[in-house]
Amino acid sequence: MTKTTVHKVHLYDAKNDETIVSRRYATPKGAERMGGEIIEGTAVVIDLTELEPGSEWTPRDYVPAPGSAKRG
Repeated sequence: MTKTTVHKVHLYDAKNDETIVSRRYATPKGAERMGGEIIEGTAVVIDLTELEPGSEWTPRDYVPAPGSAKRG
């Protein structure tokens, strides 16, 4: 299985004029496509099959498996 690193992402909520944390995890490329910024220290390594098909992010409300946090 192929792995990738995803992160929590800060997004701008124009409706409320505030920054929010996305309900998805995203790769750095995915965060850029969302118009957000990755949150440092939130990296987790997941299998590519956990991303939404054809996307660079996980489904909403994704919960990483225990022990998937990236250290280093």
